[in-house]
Amino acid sequence: MYNRILVPTDGSQAATAAIEEAVDLAAQFGAELHALYVVEPIPLGGFSAGSGPASAEWDGVVDKQRAEGESATAAVAERAQARDVDTVEAIEHGKPNVEILEYAEEHDIEAIVMGTHGRSGADRLVVGSVTEKVVRKSDVPVLTVRKG
Repeated sequence: MYNRILVPTDGSQAATAAIEEAVDLAAQFGAELHALYVVEPIPLGGFSAGSGPASAEWDGVVDKQRAEGESATAAVAERAQARDVDTVEAIEHGKPNVEILEYAEEHDIEAIVMGTHGRSGADRLVVGSVTEKVVRKSDVPVLTVRKG
């Protein structure tokens, strides 16, 4: 039924239940599991895109986010490996809901599994704005998982 399943992760504890569900679903169907982390550009007052000290500080923030993404997707791959599920790890840059939907389309994803809430923040308080936008705009089924 499903050959490719996407599980977006932000590395938070809230994502753990969705990851477990995605691994279970992939194992059940013998599907390939795609773990996606999106580095979201954050406008920070003291940082600029130009050159100089502010640019170096900005690069440090992006490097830190990338490292968090590598750790988060590796954690998914580790859980999947324990269940003999093939995994693809990916890191994209941009608005999370847009990148999730584009990734799903570009990689022929057949189902998306994601948590109802991600990291806390003003725009992620109700159901999780990223999850809500993905559910509304996805062309494939989206399974939402509440934190256990």
